[in-house]
Amino acid sequence: MATQHKFLSGLDLSVAIPAEAPLLPLVFSRLFPGRRGLAPGGAWVQGVSVGEVEVALTLASELSRRRSDLPLLVTATTPAGVGLLSRRRAPGTWRPFPLDLPAAVRRFFDAERPRLLVLVETELWPAVLNEARRRRVPVLLANARLSARSASRLRRLRALFGSPLAALTRVLARTPADAERFVAIGVAPDRVLVAGDLKFDRPEPAAPAFADAARALAGGRPTLVAGSAAADEIPLVLDVRRRLAEEAPVFLLLAPRQPADFDAAARLAAEAGLRVVRRSALAAGLPTGGADVLLLDTVGELAGAYALAEAALLGGTFVPKGGHNVLEPLRAGAPVVLGPSFENIRDAVEAARGAAFPVADAPAAAAALRPLLLGGDARARAAEAARALFAAGRGAAARAADAALALLDGAAPA
Repeated sequence: MATQHKFLSGLDLSVAIPAEAPLLPLVFSRLFPGRRGLAPGGAWVQGVSVGEVEVALTLASELSRRRSDLPLLVTATTPAGVGLLSRRRAPGTWRPFPLDLPAAVRRFFDAERPRLLVLVETELWPAVLNEARRRRVPVLLANARLSARSASRLRRLRALFGSPLAALTRVLARTPADAERFVAIGVAPDRVLVAGDLKFDRPEPAAPAFADAARALAGGRPTLVAGSAAADEIPLVLDVRRRLAEEAPVFLLLAPRQPADFDAAARLAAEAGLRVVRRSALAAGLPTGGADVLLLDTVGELAGAYALAEAALLGGTFVPKGGHNVLEPLRAGAPVVLGPSFENIRDAVEAARGAAFPVADAPAAAAALRPLLLGGDARARAAEAARALFAAGRGAAARAADAALALLDGAAPA
């Protein structure tokens, strides 16, 4: 999954480039946005990359269910996010997010004339927010999250961000801690509400298109999905797999977070003596000789891949990155083992006690995974804890839709 700094100008082009979103045409379309068909007066929902786009699509679906005639435009910033939109939305209902430069942003607003802007999670784009304020377009920040580190950075830059922050009409924070941080950086307290996490309202992912092939390759062995693994975590993932295999066979589905790491992951697994099959090669048929590792070298299929797992090992937690989406594997029914770096997802991990298990290192990860992969009582208890977590967490999408429609109905005509 590609990443991009969300507090700068949008010019960071160090992102993964899937075939469906070549970089140069994408940059051109973000700099010179033309008319793309949103009826004036609709709602514009923006998510940066794959994770945020999934949240944006959850909210867009709820808005469409409530008001089927509402013009809806969904945008994304990174090539990976744009590629996902191209697969999930009809033509004319999605497009790339403009570069956060005043001229490009003005062209975008002139082209689409939205009556409401919905930003997802931590999207504080100065030029976009200032233009929305100038045009009196209300701005809803949905599923709002803010880490302590980001809040500290924004407090230091408060003089620069005071005007953009004033454009936020309503902030729907995921947790009380997120709400407190938004108030601390200067958002008026009466504009901030705690509304929960929209990830709890995402539908359970369907099994991926390669599910049958993956099960055939697994050959009855329990499947461990190592999702969103950073480059520096791949040796640890392979070490965990080796430790598990000393006692019982295990099949590894390895999903590096960055496409730039696909080749290195395949090489490291092969150097460890493992038989590796790449997801992109499955179109040619199953290889002879079986496999120990299926390398997920595609973008946008990880959520479905978790449905194949007996258990998951969460990336971004064994290196100092703060953790990635822990709710995605839990939603698919896979109990999660994660490393010690999970400050960005601490609330979700603590809420998922009994289904998410923090550990210190590779030996501890293998020990925690072993009973989960083997099934029985340990896995059954973890699955029940995950179901209870999602049952308690639902409702954020409805609350966000309520807020969006209230702002939309109170907004001035486009």
